[in-house]
Amino acid sequence: MDEFYQPILQIKRWNTSPVSVQVVETLPPFRRRCHFFSYSEYHMALLFSWAGALIREQFPAWPWPHFHPEHGRNFEDDALLARSPGMIKICRDAGIGHGTFVGTDIPYIWSIDLCLTLPWIEVPAQRTVLASIKPLDSDRYQHVDPLDRGPEKLEGERRYARQLGVGYIVADRTQYVGQLFANLDLYRRAATLPPNGPLALARDNLLARHAQDLQAQPVADSIRLAADACRISHADATALVHHCLWNQAIDCDLSRDIHPAKPPPQGGRRLRQAVRDVLTRHALGRS
Repeated sequence: MDEFYQPILQIKRWNTSPVSVQVVETLPPFRRRCHFFSYSEYHMALLFSWAGALIREQFPAWPWPHFHPEHGRNFEDDALLARSPGMIKICRDAGIGHGTFVGTDIPYIWSIDLCLTLPWIEVPAQRTVLASIKPLDSDRYQHVDPLDRGPEKLEGERRYARQLGVGYIVADRTQYVGQLFANLDLYRRAATLPPNGPLALARDNLLARHAQDLQAQPVADSIRLAADACRISHADATALVHHCLWNQAIDCDLSRDIHPAKPPPQGGRRLRQAVRDVLTRHALGRS
């Protein structure tokens, strides 16, 4: 359901945007290409992925009654999950126009920017957070126009999440400063290694023998150390160190500049846990 997920909206030649940069990219830990209709969507999905969430983008909120987002992951849990009455009923109860496809009477299919599954939460019904990615500092959301469909759509999404008993957040990339997204984008390419492959074995050996060195010395030195200690190429050694930085096997604050000639600045584990804690509070309804 994750690797083979297909978003309800996909970027094609005929639906490119003149006002936002659209992104089709892979997102750890999956190989499938994800479809993001803005840099903000991509960057926030990247951040949540780094925190350990499983991402499904452009997630459909069907007009008719349908299953919980976690339905189908584990058969034995399905009976315990709430079902949605569908967006038509939710909109009707809220006094919101649901909408139809242009020129037809076919109900429009709402989509939510990101659906997050939080594997670290034990109760299946509480593992989901739905996220809408919006520019919260814009006048559109600071001073709501009653005729503007955008804030109305957020209210429909919030009610949809509440009815299912799942978390809901409205997030904005501008809440995070520094080099965080640039570093995540760089290191994501090495986020996962083939299990039991040569680089995975090299990583385990490297960390067992040189974890303290990797933390204390410049990043460039760690790459040379990995190449020598594991007898691998410079390219593989670079991927290996980047893998350790993404996964925080080397504690590194990715919101700061990472200089090859300097040791990695610590604080990344704390930052990643803070992001995870925010998602957990929303999932458990404690925000």
